[in-house]
Amino acid sequence: MKILSYCVWKRSAYRAALGRITCSRNHSSSSVENANVAIIGGGCIGTSLAYHLAKFGVNDVCLLEKTELTAGSTWHAAGLTTYYHPGINMRKLHFDSIKMFNKIEAETGQEIGFHATGSLRLAHTKEHMNEFKYMMGRHTHHPANQQLVDLDTIHFMHPLLNMEGILGGLYNPGDGHTDPYSLTMALAAGARMYGAKILQDTPVTATRQRDDGSWEVDTPRGTITAKHLVNAAGFHARQVGQLSGLDLPLVPVHHQYMVTASIPMLEEWKKEGREIPAIRDLRGSYYVRQERTGLLVGPYEAVDKMVIQDDWYDDGPPKGFGKELFQHDLDRLDKCIEHVVDLLPIFNETDIQSVVAGPITYSPDILPLIGPTFKLKNYWLAVGFGYGIAHSGGAGKFLARWMMNGEPDYDLIECDPDRYGDWCDKQYLLDKARESYGMNTTPVFPGEERWAGRPTKRVSGVYQQTKAKDAAFGFHAGWEQPHFFATQGERKDTPVCYLRKHYHDVVGREVDLILNKVGVTDLTPFGKFMLEGPGATKFLSSMVANTMPKVNRVNLSHLLTPCGKVYAELTVTRLDKDRYYIVTGSGSELHDFRWLVHNLPKDRDFTLTNVTENMGVFGVTGKYARDVMSKLTPEDMSHDSFKFLECREMDLAGVPVQATRISYTGELGWELHHDIKDSAKLYDAICTAGRAFDIADYGTLAVNSLRIEKGFRGWGAEMNLDKNPFEAGLNPFIKPNKKVRFIGQDAVKKLKDEELKSKLVTLIVETHGRQDPAGDEVIWFDNKVVGNTTSGAFSYQLGKSICFAYLPPHLASLGNQVYVELLGLRYPAIVSRDPLFDTEPARVAKGAAS
Repeated sequence: MKILSYCVWKRSAYRAALGRITCSRNHSSSSVENANVAIIGGGCIGTSLAYHLAKFGVNDVCLLEKTELTAGSTWHAAGLTTYYHPGINMRKLHFDSIKMFNKIEAETGQEIGFHATGSLRLAHTKEHMNEFKYMMGRHTHHPANQQLVDLDTIHFMHPLLNMEGILGGLYNPGDGHTDPYSLTMALAAGARMYGAKILQDTPVTATRQRDDGSWEVDTPRGTITAKHLVNAAGFHARQVGQLSGLDLPLVPVHHQYMVTASIPMLEEWKKEGREIPAIRDLRGSYYVRQERTGLLVGPYEAVDKMVIQDDWYDDGPPKGFGKELFQHDLDRLDKCIEHVVDLLPIFNETDIQSVVAGPITYSPDILPLIGPTFKLKNYWLAVGFGYGIAHSGGAGKFLARWMMNGEPDYDLIECDPDRYGDWCDKQYLLDKARESYGMNTTPVFPGEERWAGRPTKRVSGVYQQTKAKDAAFGFHAGWEQPHFFATQGERKDTPVCYLRKHYHDVVGREVDLILNKVGVTDLTPFGKFMLEGPGATKFLSSMVANTMPKVNRVNLSHLLTPCGKVYAELTVTRLDKDRYYIVTGSGSELHDFRWLVHNLPKDRDFTLTNVTENMGVFGVTGKYARDVMSKLTPEDMSHDSFKFLECREMDLAGVPVQATRISYTGELGWELHHDIKDSAKLYDAICTAGRAFDIADYGTLAVNSLRIEKGFRGWGAEMNLDKNPFEAGLNPFIKPNKKVRFIGQDAVKKLKDEELKSKLVTLIVETHGRQDPAGDEVIWFDNKVVGNTTSGAFSYQLGKSICFAYLPPHLASLGNQVYVELLGLRYPAIVSRDPLFDTEPARVAKGAAS
């Protein structure tokens, strides 16, 4: 094995593509003064967006490319495409990409070199096989074909493999690879065909937002005024964002791949019209695909060996850097190459013809940033694509539809640009990107925590106290929040299996604490907003589908999209006539804040403020919660005096708090919102007052079990943009005939009278103690896929696994039996009452009635 030359192959392939496909470059004679949408960046993402917008009928779309199309990460990409993704929603993106790849040649007349070879993920360990079964159980309700394959099938598909040690494979028949340059040129041709303009050699030097929300975009050719501005600038995206005051969490990593000389067997196969499938060897952390009649091998180096171009974070790419590459370093790949040689012995007998080492932009979690940002109106992001070719077609379609309709076609919260806040600083980005790249093919286990970059600067006022009490933390939008407490010497490490977790009994202990004693928990990560001023009531009522609560009362209210989908769930507390305190989940803080901010009227006499980091929150919950509270205040805490869903501003042990009688567990409890500077003092006072009642700490896993028992929906699981509120069973909170018009009102008026396409139910699942549903598992009936779970847990009161699930209405009746697939086995599940257990207020009401 030797290297013949550096990048000879890639450059010759690029020159061949230039000769095969022509793309006129617009020079100084071409200019644009006004645009509906201005897109910055001419790679596969930017051109895909321009193509989809223009195809969908959007006029005056203009794409601005600094030099020439593909001059960034696109031109040197390996071009892999796949239906597979561990994220449920991301598979829709991949699906739309490959659908487009299969059609765009005929549509535009431009060849893209798409090879639908299929792909095989190989398992050499039991856990990798369990991962495949786990993914199969979360995939079957999607349209793309995916299947487990045995050793004989693998060997038939890929005779070059050394089969020793392989346990099985996961096969996606429609996967393959394409030529990135040709793909981009086809997208550009399609964009032009539908009326978009593409200006090359047009760098953007400044961006300014005008008073009417439109944008001025300065270029050497002049200034363009655009209603909407899109940053799709690849590894220049961070610097383009800075022109508008954005600090995007993006950094380039060095990715290398090798291309071998021709292999005789592949030469023969090519004559027969055959190709080997792409391979992903999870053990060795690399991919292999056929390139002409050789092999292209792309390793992901380990965390300690991979290289991040961190100086670009501050200084940007060198001037003129576009179709340049980094110096390759095969020493970083030595461990990966050992695995390649073991799996593909032919590799050791074949010369390496070329090595490509180029920049790929990473976000901390590898996922792109797609959509708007709360900081700017009419500014859209399509950046941070670690797998830009695979995402290109789907991402362009997804964002185009969102821009046109004011809402996306489906939920893709994991790619929301506002999942990162100011807590995501340079050090967190670098540490997390390194971890994400280095663990690229490591199995992702349900409930697993990864620790790079943690904790961030975003910690609650009792982080150290709960850490000292052996809290096992989970990561929630930059916060560290206890998941459970290993108070009796149990393991705190993250789970690395797909079966029931080692902390099962610990969570059960915390559930028992809440049901029979009293517990305290840190809820500080909640998103928290203050809305106040003369027009606050009118504005908020126009945003949510519920009516406004009375003063000192609380309700659940939902933000709906124009089509009537559930955008968010808010807990709204009315502190005064025009003063509201709004609480949402930690993971949707800026997502929800953005919706409110972008809908603010221009001439307003009220303020909306994000107070998330100023306010701490504790929950005091359980049988003796009232007794603990009574020790902290002389106020009457009785059921009749301090009613359910009542809020009261009061002092507890000398600390001013906003106490709300509410608990996501459905048990007796109060949320105590307070100045985060007082958190330690208040926490100590609660613990001291609770000693007589054996108070202890509890975490979010106990809450999850209890909230499913009580029928409480969770945003992002039971409620999201894929379902309407009536399918989710939110009828009590939706007021279609409310006098104040609200976003989505017309849609829900129609939906209310339509037959449901699906219905949320509670299932009791007989898993024989092996594992518990977690969400997104396939549901079977009569040997057909009929639905999916949304979230699940173990019910410690029932002693059985439980979950929420969406089923067709004809299967949603009490007592119906369906089957939930877990790790390749189908377990019987019974449609049960919702809720499984009454909440504490409901029990009190029933007791009073009797």
